[in-house]
Amino acid sequence: MKEKERETDLIQLCQELIRRPSLSGKERDIAHYIADVMRFIGYDEVSIDSLGNVVGRIAFHAPGKRLLFESQMDHVDPGTLADWSFYPYGAFIKDGCIYGRGASDQKGCLAAMVMAGAELKDKFYDTLKGELVVAGTVFQERFEGIASRSVASTFPPDYVVLGEATDLKVKRGQRGRAEIVIETQGRMAHSSNPELGSNPADAMISILSSIYQFFTPSFQPFFGENVLVLTTLHTYPDLGTGLVPEICRAIFDLRISPDDSPESVIEKFGIFIDQVKDSLHGIKVKIFVSETEERTYTGAPIRGKHFASAWALSPDSEYLKKVLNAVMALDVESRLSDSPGFGTNGCYYAGELGIPTVAFGPSGEGQVHSVDEYIEINDLLRAFRGYEGIAREVLA
Repeated sequence: MKEKERETDLIQLCQELIRRPSLSGKERDIAHYIADVMRFIGYDEVSIDSLGNVVGRIAFHAPGKRLLFESQMDHVDPGTLADWSFYPYGAFIKDGCIYGRGASDQKGCLAAMVMAGAELKDKFYDTLKGELVVAGTVFQERFEGIASRSVASTFPPDYVVLGEATDLKVKRGQRGRAEIVIETQGRMAHSSNPELGSNPADAMISILSSIYQFFTPSFQPFFGENVLVLTTLHTYPDLGTGLVPEICRAIFDLRISPDDSPESVIEKFGIFIDQVKDSLHGIKVKIFVSETEERTYTGAPIRGKHFASAWALSPDSEYLKKVLNAVMALDVESRLSDSPGFGTNGCYYAGELGIPTVAFGPSGEGQVHSVDEYIEINDLLRAFRGYEGIAREVLA
């Protein structure tokens, strides 16, 4: 009976998280709700740090290692509401699925992790060692890995499980990501006399042509090919008419491998520009990794470069073996994914700190950021058991 009650509570918790909109920088409501839930279900220590991350801690009967479960609290914008079959923040249930923005990315994961902590304390307190820390982090959609620095500074983990939509498979790594900006600067003039100015948009066309002609994606086993996508192309000023612009900016999303660094990526783009430098008369060119600063809901500044390191856990890792042993009990078709995952805060834990890290969670990548996003209730319950099993294996 108690097991059924826990599952019912988990479904309700997932719904309540979806019903609290939490765009990046607006996670206050959901953060305080999660903290209240953690206190109510028996976490030993619950805190909200300066950035607004919620962290709950459970200490078991004897000293040991610290295992961190982490999922983001924020989500992307739902877009045009009329495109949705259900209100994005309604958490409606139909045909065994909970619908809503963030259901798969990552509120289902977070709900399952929170409830798994309570289950572990109730049933396995005397048989486990060490600590379980469950964290809900802010701003993951905008700054990969930045909020995790605050979590790790207070609760340095020995092992990490990231809540991600992995179809209940274990992801042992991810490609990295670099947001590269190319900026051309010319001289403004009236468009009726373009020869009096230097058009940065024309120069950008030459540069883009060079990139598309000479960019050859590198390939590494497991990580696959580097993917390059032009995501933004803009000129400034953008409100005037009849003028040659002063600046043109292109932003690229580049998926990277462990061999790449900010310096090496910028150097590669510099080679593309050198191919057309003779045509860039009167044009200044800058290449850099984008860097931004915003404010969390607590008012604290959050800043960082949009560069996330690639990482991979060795297939021979003892930690990975324990995780796979736990997931085996879920009777999934394939326990270990053969492909890297989406960008995660693992770029900090594994990519920078070298902490053994995996990603695991319900639902699939096709649901992430989609219209009519949903999570299957059966998968939500299986993820809950998966998180419980991983903690029992690692903290035994």
